[in-house]
Amino acid sequence: MKTVEIDRKGRVLIPKDIRVQSGIMTPGQLVLNIEGLGKISLESTETNLKKAQEIGRKKLSSWREERHEEDRLALRLTREEKPK
Repeated sequence: MKTVEIDRKGRVLIPKDIRVQSGIMTPGQLVLNIEGLGKISLESTETNLKKAQEIGRKKLSSWREERHEEDRLALRLTREEKPK
């Protein structure tokens, strides 16, 4: 754990050793989360992207083109059957 200073404009310098250990690259972007009163967390956008890709892969692993065609047909039939 390290203590860092926050300047008058609200900027904080993340020490290089912390950036290296956490995999935060510069230049880059971070997602800022409010964890509670006086507590925030920073996460690299690359990390968030990788998490989203993992979730997408898991959800799409059971996806089959045949079922997709069935879903489209069911949707089309549902729209056609609406009472006028």
